[in-house]
Amino acid sequence: MSGIVALFDRGRGGVDSDLEAMHERIAHRGPDGDETWCDGTVGLGHQQLRSTPEAEHDDQPYRDGAAVVAGDIRLDNRATLLNALDVANGGKPVPDSRLVLAAYRRWGEACPEHLVGSFAFALWDSAAGRLFCARDCFGVKPLYYHSGPDTFAVGSEPKALVALPDVDRTPDERKIGDLLTGTFEDKERTYYRDIDRLPPAHAISVRSDGIRTWQYWDLDPTDSISLGSDAAYERRFRELFEQAVRSRLRTDGAVGTALSGGLDSSSITVVARDLLSSTEPLFAFSNVYDDAPASDEREFIELVTEREGIDSQYVFMDGIGMFDDRESMGWHYDQPPHDTMHHAIWERMKRVDETGGNVVLEGALGDSATGYGLGLIPELLRTGRWRRLAAEIQAISELGGARRHRVFLRHAVAPLVPPAVRRTYRRVRDRPVLAGRKNPTLRPEFVDRVGLDEKLRERYATGSVLKETARRRQCRSLTFGTITASLETTDLVAAAFGVEPRYPFTDRRLVEFSLAMPPTQQLSEGWTRSIIRRSLADLLPEEIRTRVWKTDMSQGFWNSLAREDDRLRRLVGDPGPIERFVDPDALRAARERFTETQNTRDARALWRALSLSTWMQTWVHTNDELREPPRALGDDSRP
Repeated sequence: MSGIVALFDRGRGGVDSDLEAMHERIAHRGPDGDETWCDGTVGLGHQQLRSTPEAEHDDQPYRDGAAVVAGDIRLDNRATLLNALDVANGGKPVPDSRLVLAAYRRWGEACPEHLVGSFAFALWDSAAGRLFCARDCFGVKPLYYHSGPDTFAVGSEPKALVALPDVDRTPDERKIGDLLTGTFEDKERTYYRDIDRLPPAHAISVRSDGIRTWQYWDLDPTDSISLGSDAAYERRFRELFEQAVRSRLRTDGAVGTALSGGLDSSSITVVARDLLSSTEPLFAFSNVYDDAPASDEREFIELVTEREGIDSQYVFMDGIGMFDDRESMGWHYDQPPHDTMHHAIWERMKRVDETGGNVVLEGALGDSATGYGLGLIPELLRTGRWRRLAAEIQAISELGGARRHRVFLRHAVAPLVPPAVRRTYRRVRDRPVLAGRKNPTLRPEFVDRVGLDEKLRERYATGSVLKETARRRQCRSLTFGTITASLETTDLVAAAFGVEPRYPFTDRRLVEFSLAMPPTQQLSEGWTRSIIRRSLADLLPEEIRTRVWKTDMSQGFWNSLAREDDRLRRLVGDPGPIERFVDPDALRAARERFTETQNTRDARALWRALSLSTWMQTWVHTNDELREPPRALGDDSRP
């Protein structure tokens, strides 16, 4: 991942020294070069990771007349843009940054609407006296900012912004509440009160007299598309999925995939292998577990990697704790990681780097982008299409081995029960609700102080169940804040190793088609995600194409957490700064229960407390002389 910084002083003076401090803080994102540009009260910085052939001819920050741009950019509609825009580069390939600048000259602040791909950029227009920034539709590329009385600053990572003397590291307790309850719908707050995120599909325009932020793109669950046959939907989905994968194969070196053996990662891997020439290698990186057989998927991984032209790379997780590379992790995680399998991503990116690669295709958003279609079941019940409902319930029952009445209650009735009714039922049975259900270790006064219960009520208040449709349900799943948070955390890990993760299922064209097609293309004859199973039937191994369940990663998570028991014991004995948020006695009880009988509820509570404590010790309760440690692998082999 490349990195950017921008600093706009709206009244104080020069920016040179502060810009350099920000720029240096994310030097790890620039293994292939770095540069800054300053002009009095504004400055831009760029740390370059070359991951496309055109990047060799890139020179950012790139200036053309009155405008200058710095960005972490990979555009997928280059041909369309090159046809629409007047871009000259002396006969050399046109870098994506120059396409962005040309798009701005043509369409102004509406230019992000015309960009397809993954991007975060800052563009200074001296003629307009404006700093203009934008982030891609799904937030693959991160963008953080600080808006002070006289200063506006932008960075690819929060650590670039906390380098500024004006930025206070005081944590945002409301965001900490999100972490401790595992709810991440807020896409603007960060763990620092003085730093915000630009949400996905948003742009921001900053002038000396004010700031304007807006959303330039959104999904519409009322859109629909009608094709003539099932085969027509299959062909169109296949075309769009191949386009999404092909776009992300544009690289100047070897490409890899993160292969778990599930439907998403397997689909990406087999299509990538089919699209690449026979002389181009494809690496497949897979986390595997000898000591956690319930979380190991080698029986499915091998069905894919046995194909010619795929170089299988197993990343063994045995004996690895949650924070084994503590020094490097502490530096790179300038926000507490929430993903219980973050260490697996860390080890996988480390292996990608060891093989000399810098691009890996990941399966994130696959479940939502192709759609399970289960939202169709309550819609069939609510709209009286009971014959189709009975047929689907029967088929789901036969495929999954569950009794029909249980399928009916879980997938048809339960989604139509208002959340308030469910909470009342739990209270009557003396079970915890809201924040107490999410995390048994929270201090009641903290829950009240930040309004956690009320926030959770709002989170699950999705409107009238009588207006719910399958498309609305899928649309929500595509825009969950948890997706944004996961992409941002993965970005921090990938940047630590000079790797760019790419996500075919975040392709805007593919997602728009998937949401608009009839839900009956997603759920058909009991098969969830039917469209991708049918469209790739000639490429997917049959055992994977017909998988009806996902592997439970709990055992792998539990084992890694158990290896941190010494740290957990110390944390329970002295919670330190996190005692404002968690009750020490409840934390101790959770550890005792987990030690006796491993379970996910206590494991998550312990992991979140450990993650929060590690971050606060490194980034909040520390001196101002934060120093970047040696690169995670001590690898200085790249220029």
